[in-house]
Amino acid sequence: MRKLLQVGLVYVLASQFLIAQTPVQLSREEAREDIETLRTALEYVHPRLYQYNSKDFFDSRFDSIYNSLNSGISGLDLLSMVSKINASVNCGHLYTIPQGDLENEVLNKKVLPFYFKVIGNELFILKNCSAKEHIPEGSKIISINNIPTSRILKDIMEGIATDGYIETRKRRLAERYLFYKFHGFDLYYHLNIDRSSSFEIEYLPIERDRKKSTRVQGISIEDRKKILKSRYGLDERSWFNEPSPKFELFEDENYGVLTISRSFYNEKIDPDYDSLLAKSFLTLKQKGIANLIIDLRDNEGGSEHQQMELISYLFDKPYKLYQNIYLSNLDFRPLKHVIIERDSADFLFNNDDEYMRKFGNNLWINNYEYSDNLRLQPPKEHVFEGQLYVLMNGISFSSAAATIADIKKTTSAIFIGEESGGTFEGPTGGNSIVIELPNSKIMVRISPNIQVGYMYQKHPIGRGVHPDYHIEYSIEDALKGKDLEMEMAVKLIKEKSPSFSKQ
Repeated sequence: MRKLLQVGLVYVLASQFLIAQTPVQLSREEAREDIETLRTALEYVHPRLYQYNSKDFFDSRFDSIYNSLNSGISGLDLLSMVSKINASVNCGHLYTIPQGDLENEVLNKKVLPFYFKVIGNELFILKNCSAKEHIPEGSKIISINNIPTSRILKDIMEGIATDGYIETRKRRLAERYLFYKFHGFDLYYHLNIDRSSSFEIEYLPIERDRKKSTRVQGISIEDRKKILKSRYGLDERSWFNEPSPKFELFEDENYGVLTISRSFYNEKIDPDYDSLLAKSFLTLKQKGIANLIIDLRDNEGGSEHQQMELISYLFDKPYKLYQNIYLSNLDFRPLKHVIIERDSADFLFNNDDEYMRKFGNNLWINNYEYSDNLRLQPPKEHVFEGQLYVLMNGISFSSAAATIADIKKTTSAIFIGEESGGTFEGPTGGNSIVIELPNSKIMVRISPNIQVGYMYQKHPIGRGVHPDYHIEYSIEDALKGKDLEMEMAVKLIKEKSPSFSKQ
């Protein structure tokens, strides 16, 4: 998981907005070759391809798309097709990323000048960055270019790749503006709804019962980001720029807050993770603090080391991250002509010591504890023995979602927020086989691994950890910048501490 996220982030950050060029077009033969390449790669690499939809489903879908390609097609239309096929695998680690000229088109499109909030099946304007501020913040969008919001949300959700049956991550990714090439409302709308540069907006102002309509011009992603900064004083990329982790102690109130918003290390701004945890848990022990809030909201995952390090302070028995690691194949040479980001020497996994053994058709399983993640690790000296409260949302994904599952299995923590964004049983994650479709140059990152979590407990397959206290924001809450999850955690701490509640 760590390598997958870090490589993806480096790629996103390294290639920013490019100069517009002629739209990408593919011939029928080129498009069909790309679809066949994708089909072959998914069938060969993805170990859970048929977990949520059958082989017949995918065969029918690929055949239908292939036969529909009777003439040339735009690169954007093909990108939409590929994104939807990949999303139907129900794997959040299956990334569809445009490159080259197609990337250029995606990054330089005109977008709606708004930041949105998705609440249930409704869409609200959270921040208005249009030149004319005539649509009030908090307005509910009824339609865009005469397309009802209900249809817009339904159609864009079809193209969002997430784990299993988890819907919370789909909604949160539709609000997220960090990875413009493969996430966010702008991309989903542009690929799956319409590609206009101006937008007829029908809306219902907050606390009003009469609909209004107006036309707004699309703006560039860069301009919208600048307006957000100048008009609201907000940095769209603050997630990257705020140190993680962070520990705060509220000694008089008998609780601490450990915020881990990112699980990859940025040496320029982040404290040393291991040292901060060691100091924090020592402080909790020395001062006899009875309550700890762990905030994993908006954490996309990353470092397995960070995951294991945290659990060793929360569980007083030896623990390991995975019961088993599965691998779809050991030999990826058949895909050599389309694999990128991997030296050809790495196409064949060395199994001389038989660390992997065959486990059925096209699946291998670890044969012994060759990895630290498969070996029991001792607990830390200053294990926290008080009450845990875990804050989570649909963005809590990959190793962050696995951490939430680990805490669920090993402690009596109270979970607050919404369903976590990764499956309880463990992700299809880890290292990836990255292929490039030969004509469109669309990159598809496919993980060949299944990582089954240790101490597995019965849980609905394809679902994340469900909260004990479900939090749902109203648009009024969002506009006021409320933190309902934190408020709930502090409220619960107050309720169990009479001396605190009287203050």
